[in-house]
Amino acid sequence: MLRERLEARLTPLVLRGLIAQWPAVHRGREGETAICDYLGQFDRGHLVVATKTRAAARGVMGYNESLTDFSFVKARMSLGEFIANLKAFLPVHGAPAIAAQCAKVSEVIPGFSEENRLHALPGVVPNFWLGNALTVPVHHDHPYNVACVVAGRRRFTLFAPEQVSNLYIGPLEHTPSGAPISVVHPQSPDLTRYPRYREALASASVAELEPGDALYIPPLWYHQVEALEKVNLLINYWWPVQGQPQLPSPAATLMQAIQVLNALPAAQREAWAALFNHYVVQRELDPSAHIPEPWRGALARRS
Repeated sequence: MLRERLEARLTPLVLRGLIAQWPAVHRGREGETAICDYLGQFDRGHLVVATKTRAAARGVMGYNESLTDFSFVKARMSLGEFIANLKAFLPVHGAPAIAAQCAKVSEVIPGFSEENRLHALPGVVPNFWLGNALTVPVHHDHPYNVACVVAGRRRFTLFAPEQVSNLYIGPLEHTPSGAPISVVHPQSPDLTRYPRYREALASASVAELEPGDALYIPPLWYHQVEALEKVNLLINYWWPVQGQPQLPSPAATLMQAIQVLNALPAAQREAWAALFNHYVVQRELDPSAHIPEPWRGALARRS
């Protein structure tokens, strides 16, 4: 099964032609607005969240230059209204970047999945992302992710989780759409202001996807996403990493650790860092190997 193969991977994987047989992909090849007309037949008037970048943003949905506000505004409108705006901007030189992002296919365009089904991921609810040329800065997601390009082209720039210290991630709470993003401008990075970003770029891999292609992004892999055409449609599938349901999520645990440990004196933070490394991070030594198995408790090895 594709799902099990992907979950076992540690790195991203390009899946060329994964959805090439979809009717939506064929329709999208007919012209710039063809995919909009195709989506319109499924529209039932459900509202979507639409974003529009400010003039100074240069098509990037991130922060402003001074990091005091976002570089875009949001509004709720029907899919039909959004598509009308998208079509109106087509002939406009220097038009703002707009996008309807992370909308549930089952809510906004019911019936789409009946014609365009990814049989390899049964039961996973898809989302759609429709817009013109827009760049989403470096960020990561917690679930597994398969991103499928239906119309237009997309460029993904990918960074391993270990690059987090070089990516200059912004506030963990004050985020554009829930996921913390890099404050480095993706089109013209200021390497004087953010010198470690050069090292991140040296480690990056780039995947350019055509209609019908897909990309698997493992959990916590950082990625920058560029929609490259005047009309772009992406369908993505997120499904969660399964842990113990009675335990807090890893994201909640991280936030609690940050708040609790950062309130300690520096020497104590160093001591706790050593404990976290020994019991949680490193995998060369088993911290419970010398303890009888019935007594290992929280230290018991898990797959």
